[in-house]
Amino acid sequence: MGRFTYYTPALIGALLVLGQANLLFEQPRVAALSESARWAVLVAACVANALLFQLLMVGAQGAFAQVLPVPKGRSIRGRAAVVTGALIIGSVALAMIAGLLQFEAIQPAATWVWSASAACAIAAIVLYGWQAPLAPRDFADR
Repeated sequence: MGRFTYYTPALIGALLVLGQANLLFEQPRVAALSESARWAVLVAACVANALLFQLLMVGAQGAFAQVLPVPKGRSIRGRAAVVTGALIIGSVALAMIAGLLQFEAIQPAATWVWSASAACAIAAIVLYGWQAPLAPRDFADR
C-alpha cells in the first residue's frame, strides 16, 4: 500500500470540511471573528477532521485487518489489534457525534458523549502502549 493510498483519508476529511465551510462561517462565534481569524478556524477544522479520518483508517486497519503499526518495523497483531482498532473507531465516531451535538448547541449530551469518546481514547492508548513493546518485528530477515 503506497503513501497516497494510506493518507487519502486525511485528504478526504479535509475536503469534507472545505465543502461545508459556509456552515462554519455562519456560526455566531466564527462570524464575529475577523476575516483572517475565520480562515484560521477553517484551517484548524480541516486539520482536525483530517486527523480524525486518518485515525479511522488506522482503527479500521486494526479492527478488520488485525494489524496495527508500531514504530521501527513492528506491528501489533491478532485480538489486541482488533480491540484497540475498535476502541479507536469508537473514540473517533463518538468525537464526531459530540462535535455535531456541540455544533447544534445541545451541550449536556455533547459533554457526555465527549466523555465517552475520551474514555475510549484512553483505553485505546493504554492497550496500544501495553502491546507495543511486545509487538514482533515485521520483515526482520529482509
